[in-house]
Amino acid sequence: MNLLNTHIYRLCFNIDDHMSDTEINKKWNKFKRICESGENYNKYILEQIKENCKLESNKNLPILKREEGGLGGNNNSINKQIRFRHIFNDIEINGEGIPYFKKDNNIFLTNITSTNQEKWTYAELDDIIYGFIKTANFYMGFNCVSGYIEIRNKIMMTDNYLNDDDDND
Repeated sequence: MNLLNTHIYRLCFNIDDHMSDTEINKKWNKFKRICESGENYNKYILEQIKENCKLESNKNLPILKREEGGLGGNNNSINKQIRFRHIFNDIEINGEGIPYFKKDNNIFLTNITSTNQEKWTYAELDDIIYGFIKTANFYMGFNCVSGYIEIRNKIMMTDNYLNDDDDND
């Protein structure tokens, strides 16, 4: 089943809540930085994710040539794409001296876009979650990573929310 074009999707990953050990958190933050720092850093991770996927459609996805890195073709009007949330290592938020990547404990694959020619399916996103978790658990050295699909309605905060239920393609 193709993704609904009425919603915004992203894949979310984190380490299990009971993982409070400082060394585990340091290792996770390092992995997070690799993933979200851009294509020159995360290309190897993306190759591992593809290798760990089970669906041939995901195994054959090209590496997206964008600053944040991701999967999918490079033509925005033809190819489906999924990208890492991009962080900037040298920017600090509100002058607090805390790099952006440490603001949360999540790694996100965002900007999940389909086109008229190529559409993401829920099975493909589930498979990418599977491939990412296998890759991240290998990096971490044990099974501690979980992931899920986050879905938000594009017009949820507008006055006409739920007035037009017919746009489900």
